[in-house]
Amino acid sequence: MPNYQTNPLKYILLILFFSLLIISGKNIAFAQEASDSLTVILNQAYDLMQSNPDQAQHLFERAVQIAPNDVSLRRQLGYFYNERNQLEKSLQQFEEAEKIQPSDTIKLQMAFILVSLNREDNAVTVLRELTNSQDENIKKSAEAQLATISSPVAEVLPLSSNWYSRIYAAPFYDTRWETIFYNFDAEQGYFFGTKKMFFSYGFLSLATDGKSKLGEVPEIFSDNAIIGGVGSGVKLLEGLELRAQIGVAYDLVQQDSGAARTRWDFRALAIYGNGIYPNFEFHDNIKVTLDPLLDLYSSIGYYSRYDNAIGYLQARAGARIFEWKYSAIDLYVRSMFIKDANRDFYNNQIDAGIGLRVLPYSGWDLYIMPEYYRAMYLDGVRSIYNDIQEKIGTEKYFGGFRLFIIYDHLF
Repeated sequence: MPNYQTNPLKYILLILFFSLLIISGKNIAFAQEASDSLTVILNQAYDLMQSNPDQAQHLFERAVQIAPNDVSLRRQLGYFYNERNQLEKSLQQFEEAEKIQPSDTIKLQMAFILVSLNREDNAVTVLRELTNSQDENIKKSAEAQLATISSPVAEVLPLSSNWYSRIYAAPFYDTRWETIFYNFDAEQGYFFGTKKMFFSYGFLSLATDGKSKLGEVPEIFSDNAIIGGVGSGVKLLEGLELRAQIGVAYDLVQQDSGAARTRWDFRALAIYGNGIYPNFEFHDNIKVTLDPLLDLYSSIGYYSRYDNAIGYLQARAGARIFEWKYSAIDLYVRSMFIKDANRDFYNNQIDAGIGLRVLPYSGWDLYIMPEYYRAMYLDGVRSIYNDIQEKIGTEKYFGGFRLFIIYDHLF
C-alpha cells in the first residue's frame, strides 16, 4: 500500500493552495485602491437614483468605464437604462454582459426589449433558444412571449427540439491504487411531449482502469466493461428521475469464474440530484466571494450483471474562495455512502474528504478536482477474497488522494 506520509502529490497540492493564497493577497492589495474608488461612485449613484437620476446615470456610466468587464455593473446599468426607457442603450449593456457571462435571465430581458423596439424577428430568435432553457420559469416565459408574436420568422424557425445529447467523462487518479480509472458515457435521447416528462435514449459507456490486464483477475474493483443499449425514463420532479435500460456488456477483463465476457445488462434506477452552485462573474482582479456550494446526489438500483441492488449517496458543502477573469476555485467538504444487498465489501463503505473544485474556464463545462479522503469498509474484508487480500489489503480504514478531471456537457 502507498505511504501517505511521503506521497509527493500531497505536498504539491499544499504548495498549490498556499501559492494561491499568496497571489490572492497581493492582487487584493493592489486592487484595493481602485475598488475603494468604485465603491464611492456606486454608493453615490444609488443614493441619487430617485432624487437625481441624470447624475446617477452619469455615475453608473463612470463605474462601467472603470470596470468594463464587471458583469453586475453592466446589468445594473442595463436595467437603469430600461427603467428610463433608453431601450437601445439598455440592450447594448445586456449584450456586453452576455459576451462576458451568458445568462438565460438576461437573454429573456433582451427579448422583451427587442419586442418593444419592434425588432420581433430578432426577439423570436432569442426566445426560440430560451425554450430549451434548463430553468422552467424562463422556458415558460419564453413560450408565452412567443405565442403573442406574429412574425414570419416565428413561422419559419423550427420548434425547440425534443432531442438532447450528453457527454460525460470522469477519469481520475487514486493514490490508494496508484492507477487511473477511466469513465466515459455518451447519451442521445428524445423527450416526448411539450412538458418533456417522459424520455427514451440510447447510450454507450466505458469503465476501466489502468491496472487490470487482459486475462487476469482485476487487481482493483472497476467495472472494466463496455456497455451499449437503450433505455427509457420519467422525470417526476426537479432532480428526480426513474430509468430502466437494457443493453449488451462486454467485459474487458476475463473473470476467473469463467463467465462469458459478453452478457445482457439490465438496470432499473431511481436517481435524485440537485444543488446550489456559485454564480460565476467576471473580475479583472482576484476576488473571494464565499458564495455557497451545496449539492446532493443519490441513486438506488438493481444491476442484473451483478445480480445486486446498490445504493449510493453523496453530499458536498463549500464556498467559492477564488474568482478571477474566467477562472474560479471552490473549496468543499464531501461525504459518500455506498451500500449493497450482497454485502460485497467494496460496495459497502463510507468516506469523507476535502477538496478543490477548479474551473479553468467558465464556459468549458470542465472541472479539475484534487481531493484528500479517509474511508472505511462497513463490513470488513470478507473471507471469500482471501486469495487477493495481499493486493487490496485487509485494513478496515483506508484513504489517499484523488485527482478528478470531469467534463459534463448537455446539448
